[in-house]
Amino acid sequence: MEHQSGTFVVDHLTLFNISAAGLTYFAITIALNSLRAPKYPEPLPWVGHGKSWSAALKNSLDGFSKSRDWLQDGYRKYHKQGRAFVMPSMLGVPTEVSIPRSQMQWMLDQPDHVLSTGAAHYDVLNGDYAFVSPAILKDPYHEHVIHKNLARNLNAIIPDLVDEVNIDVEEVCGADTEQFKKVHLMDELLLGIIPKITNRMLVGKSVCRNPDYLKNMMGFTMDVVMSFILFPLFPRTLHALIGPLFSLRPKYHYWQTRKYTLPIIKKRLEDFRKKEAGDPAYADWKAPNDFITWTIRTATSEGRNDELKPDRIAMRVCPLNFASIHTTAITAHSALIDVLSAEPSVAEALREEATRIYNEDGKQWTKNGLARMYKLDSAIRESQRHSTMAMSLIGKKVVAKEGITSPEGIHYPYGCLLSYAWLPVAHDEEFYAKEDAYDAFRFSRDRERFDSMTENEKASVDMLKLRQSGMVTTGHAHQAFGHGRHACPGRFFVAHELKIMFAHLFMHYELRPIAERPVRKWVGRTSIPPKVDIEIRRRKVESC
Repeated sequence: MEHQSGTFVVDHLTLFNISAAGLTYFAITIALNSLRAPKYPEPLPWVGHGKSWSAALKNSLDGFSKSRDWLQDGYRKYHKQGRAFVMPSMLGVPTEVSIPRSQMQWMLDQPDHVLSTGAAHYDVLNGDYAFVSPAILKDPYHEHVIHKNLARNLNAIIPDLVDEVNIDVEEVCGADTEQFKKVHLMDELLLGIIPKITNRMLVGKSVCRNPDYLKNMMGFTMDVVMSFILFPLFPRTLHALIGPLFSLRPKYHYWQTRKYTLPIIKKRLEDFRKKEAGDPAYADWKAPNDFITWTIRTATSEGRNDELKPDRIAMRVCPLNFASIHTTAITAHSALIDVLSAEPSVAEALREEATRIYNEDGKQWTKNGLARMYKLDSAIRESQRHSTMAMSLIGKKVVAKEGITSPEGIHYPYGCLLSYAWLPVAHDEEFYAKEDAYDAFRFSRDRERFDSMTENEKASVDMLKLRQSGMVTTGHAHQAFGHGRHACPGRFFVAHELKIMFAHLFMHYELRPIAERPVRKWVGRTSIPPKVDIEIRRRKVESC
């Protein structure tokens, strides 16, 4: 008994010492990071436990579970009065000022050398270490290429998207018309399809289904996610030591993916050179319509020889995968859960709409046809509102050395982070009736009603308001893709991608309803998708 009692005491002392050491390290890390953080203006009110040294530790401990409540509280108390407030930092998330709606346009109108979206992203994404080379995020040329080329080429790449969806969905869901198959919604269905569709647009058919390429590209995206978790655990003074070690992970995954992308890029550059030189063998050659081609054409026309280097183009493919795959998968995950948790008539209406438009357009998907899928567009947009993935999707950093003064008269010094709250706006009855309910066709009713009107009736409709009801149209009350000149340039591709995929699923497969919608969990300022299995089987008599 004495030996057991002694062991018991030693074990508990050891546990106590470990816990005390961990808490001490935690407190020191918070203190050191706070010393290097920008000083936020004194007049601003704080939510949470306030801004004292003792409050900083409480905020970090409670922020993981209470940030949502703090934001809602600040929105009611301060934003409704046209005032900004401070969201306190917690381990992994910096302090930021939440700007009210009355100041949103002011924030968006500021030039990039005063308020910078890119600088805010660079800090959050640990751009010095997580993206192979700091140059990739310091000069996000890949975003420029997408912004300049993707929308204008959407119609041309639709057949490739359709082909990829047809192959990938059947590969995951099967062709059994008798037995339902249980599929993990995120890991098997969405992450088994979306990376292939994305890379069909980025690097083409020959690589987009390569298992080794996909494994390492997904590894790269997870490295970036891991950087969110790892770096805040260390004081910023140590980042220069741990950063180079951590960077070996994304570099390794990039080196593994470039085995497949570099040969394609080098061959494409050579093909362009021969075509330009008038090689007779290339008289009828047409460049594939993908990101590689768009980059070569854009960089050539703009004289960006640095962006014509094969390894630079290969690097650019990595952040595009990170930016598109997980956010698209989370959007699709929430939308399917919302639709399958709603009345069965919702899924049936989406199937009917898809079938009708597909047949009207000669049994093919067209840009015009996808644009006419009002119900499906609405169902996805409503899910983006109802099941928001983050508390804020618009953030900027003060980069002007002299700072900037807001319309409220608050002076923000260099380094301050400003954001615009999306979660409370998305659930504000001022903007949305029955704000906490999922109303799949909230945004499609007016569009369908307009199509049934006479020409005289249409003349009295507010067309601007009608156009703003689509999922890709951003605004102060629809920020799922951001807003302003830095809104997501790939949102048009995402809309086409999801519509084609969902339409195919509803037309060719039966999906069993979800009896009870799983509860979404919030960790800090981000919503964590619940783990869900769905049951699916091929239709015996297909819709089309």
